[in-house]
Amino acid sequence: KITTECRINKMTNLINKFKLGLAGLVLAGGIYGIYNLKNDSKKEKENKKIVIPITSPDWTTKGKFERTYRWDKILDEREEKYKIEKGLLKALAMREGNGDPLRLNKSGDGGAGMYQFQPGTAKYCGLKVCGDSEIMSIDMEHGRELRKLTHKYKNNYSKLAKIDERFDVYKSSEAAGKFLKKLYNKYGSWDRALSAYNRGQPAKNSHLTNHVKFIREYQEYYNQRDKD
Repeated sequence: KITTECRINKMTNLINKFKLGLAGLVLAGGIYGIYNLKNDSKKEKENKKIVIPITSPDWTTKGKFERTYRWDKILDEREEKYKIEKGLLKALAMREGNGDPLRLNKSGDGGAGMYQFQPGTAKYCGLKVCGDSEIMSIDMEHGRELRKLTHKYKNNYSKLAKIDERFDVYKSSEAAGKFLKKLYNKYGSWDRALSAYNRGQPAKNSHLTNHVKFIREYQEYYNQRDKD
């Protein structure tokens, strides 16, 4: 009887430890971010992701940085190609999608990927998008389709990146960099470009909006951490 009770207690302890470990991984984003950068694209294979431990929740600045820094080399190349301020595209990825290529907008509005492209905007930028939506703003129906898609493929990066290129790190970063530079050329400043990226048209005092201020803070944080 004592032996049986001891075995039960040991098994209970093991289960509890597993649950605690699992909870810790979820909190830190460890499980949500488990996928490898594998794609048919030769360029993506050359730009292998940086291995960095994810130790912080994705809503913290540190957590956003850790997730985004995995793609540092790819984002460096896009910033250099389009002559974007150092760290600005990276900060945009931190702000929009927390550095997670498989990110879906929490409200289910149809935004997807590191840059939260809406379906119509993504198609405008030359990305392949699942479904028929051409909407550049909120599209809840498309959001539901995306949730079904990611559930169907169990957040498998390789499969999802081929179905919808907003999930493709290389292609979405190329599209976001090109689009941001186009907005800069149109509106004459990076702050106004960032504001227009978020709302379609730049706010009157773009540099005072929360969206732009957060991105500037993330840019400073990223560049400082990148030096360390």
